[in-house]
Amino acid sequence: MRKGIELRKQKLEDKPFKFDDYNQRLFDDFERQAPPGSYILEIKRMGKPKTNKQTATHFGLLINTIIVKANDDGTDTSAFLKLLVQEDLPTGIGLTKDFVHQLLYTLCPTYSEDGKRLTLSKMSTTEASDWLERCRNLLASRGFYVEEPDPNWKDKL
Repeated sequence: MRKGIELRKQKLEDKPFKFDDYNQRLFDDFERQAPPGSYILEIKRMGKPKTNKQTATHFGLLINTIIVKANDDGTDTSAFLKLLVQEDLPTGIGLTKDFVHQLLYTLCPTYSEDGKRLTLSKMSTTEASDWLERCRNLLASRGFYVEEPDPNWKDKL
């Protein structure tokens, strides 16, 4: 049991505070494991706020530039990942559940009939089973063997 946690959340203009999946899981895990008692929740500002326009310009420019160049060069997702994750790219950052989760959605996407990418919460049982199998096959091809699903997996964490 850890003594405390530090959660991060950016407040955007005209939007309420809402934790991303990773920070929400941190909070939920802490709340579940915390013994009875009094706690202090401290909220403090970390830096200067960014406007929606600044954020949209930054990410819109960044993402659009990458997509246009990749399309011009004929670079697909596989080639782009190889380009980004070269042997000399030490990040020093360990894997997190949220990172692996999002990466698997990217590498083994499932699409709705109207072409939108689905997350597990929006998949049917059949789509979810297919997605899990594709993830297991991808991981197995890279030396990560995932056992058959266990209905009691939560008890083993």
